Amino acid sequence: MTDDRPADGTPAADEEPRRRLTEQAAVLRRRIAAAPSRDEALRADCLLDAADAGAAAEALERHRRETHEARELLARTEAALVRLDTGGFGRCARCGEAIDPERLHAFPHLERCLRCEAAGRARPRRHGSSAWGGDE
Repeated sequence: MTDDRPADGTPAADEEPRRRLTEQAAVLRRRIAAAPSRDEALRADCLLDAADAGAAAEALERHRRETHEARELLARTEAALVRLDTGGFGRCARCGEAIDPERLHAFPHLERCLRCEAAGRARPRRHGSSAWGGDE
C-alpha cells in the first residue's frame, strides 16, 4: 500500500480544501481588519448628509451585520482547518457520518451532514444561536 501524503504529512486529498479554506480565511481576516475604517467612514457620511441620514444609518447597520457574519464564517473556517489537521474534516460533528463530498466542496467549512443540519434547523433555536446553526 502506498502513502499519498506529501512532505508536510497531510493526505493529498486534503490539499484542495486546505488551500481554499486558507484563502477564505485570509480574505475574511482582511475584510474584518478593514471594518473599523469602513465603519468610521459610514458614520461620517451620516453626519455629513443629514438629508440622507436614514440611508446612511441603514448602510452602517448592514456593514456591521456583514462584519459580524464574516467573523462567524472565519471562526467556522478556522475550525475546518483544525479538523483537517486532526482528521475530522468531512465527517459530521454530530453523527460522525461522512458529509456529502459535493456539499463539502461547495462549503468546505461545514461541520454537519445535511440530515443533522436539517434536524438542527427543525428544532427551535436557543436565544443567541446563529441563523445558520453553525453551517453555511
